[in-house]
Amino acid sequence: MIYGHGGNIEKAASALGCAPDDIVDMSSNINPLGPLSGLRAHLCANMDLICRLPEVSAAPATAAYADWQGLSPEQVLAGAGTTQFLYQLPARLGINSALVVSPTYSDYADALAMHGVRVKRFMLNAENGFVPDLLALREAAKTVDAVFFCNPNNPTGVYTPVQELERLAEACPDTCFIIDESYLPFVDGAGDDSIARSRLPNAIVLQSLSKMFCIPGLRVGFCVAQTRMAEKMARHAPPWGVNALAQQAVAYIAGDPAAAAAHAARSRVYLERERADFMNRTGHVPGLTIFPGQATFMLFRLHGKIAADLVAHMLEHRLLFRDCSNFEGLSEQFFRVSLKQPAENRLAAELIGHYLAQEKEDG
Repeated sequence: MIYGHGGNIEKAASALGCAPDDIVDMSSNINPLGPLSGLRAHLCANMDLICRLPEVSAAPATAAYADWQGLSPEQVLAGAGTTQFLYQLPARLGINSALVVSPTYSDYADALAMHGVRVKRFMLNAENGFVPDLLALREAAKTVDAVFFCNPNNPTGVYTPVQELERLAEACPDTCFIIDESYLPFVDGAGDDSIARSRLPNAIVLQSLSKMFCIPGLRVGFCVAQTRMAEKMARHAPPWGVNALAQQAVAYIAGDPAAAAAHAARSRVYLERERADFMNRTGHVPGLTIFPGQATFMLFRLHGKIAADLVAHMLEHRLLFRDCSNFEGLSEQFFRVSLKQPAENRLAAELIGHYLAQEKEDG
């Protein structure tokens, strides 16, 4: 395993001598409003399923998800989270060279390196707000077998409209585009924006229920491709790849589209309000630049300070932030905050302001 991830709440709790529940994990990018109403009770009612093998290919859950998303079941593969697919795709697709649009989720490059793939980086820059230059990306994409693109991106939160991605993929028909849409449900108006509906023959789309529906511990995600490519990938899928409770969660969420849509809409409104309030409380703080994005989190850059010091200070107050210095393309000045409950967000914003004001006085 390659360790390139963020905050470890168990380790943080051990260092503080407290329980993990005593720490507000603002490094974790899940929906602060929690799971869909009734899901916990549904899972408890089906707990006996852990005593037998799950459905071998997760076919019923996959069909329910596909129907919910307006896709053909033949296009969709279910797995133990989208990250599982990342580690399977290089071998399944025969990728020899790949371009990773960065800074981004570390497992794209980690998975490629594990398979000996030649990895290039297409670097985004803070001065341009981390918005990708799609013309330059198009030319770079023509030199590799595959491009890995997170939309909206983690940790920058930048969203690229699907029409622009379609044009990019169409201009590079010999390049496979792996588009990670794990945070797409948080983008306002994104309900019909999945590139999976574009039916591009050279696009593979990763979709997740973990973020919006707050079930990361169940490990379930989906890979969407055109039927021929999906069938090729399915031939190499391991049996029992999705556990029984995860399959039940998919069936429950997909089985009530109206409730799922209402939950997502309520979550987007909540996050937009909390993001605006957080920016209002920190936007005037000297020595701090905010990259708000369109997901559950916000990226920050310190000027003249080290993010690790601020993160350590926040942990003393039992708030766990994400030090972003191990993202390729970000310096030791960057950190990320995932929005949580209003009182916790207010406290985090207040403590950031106090910390930087005190540092200025001490300097």
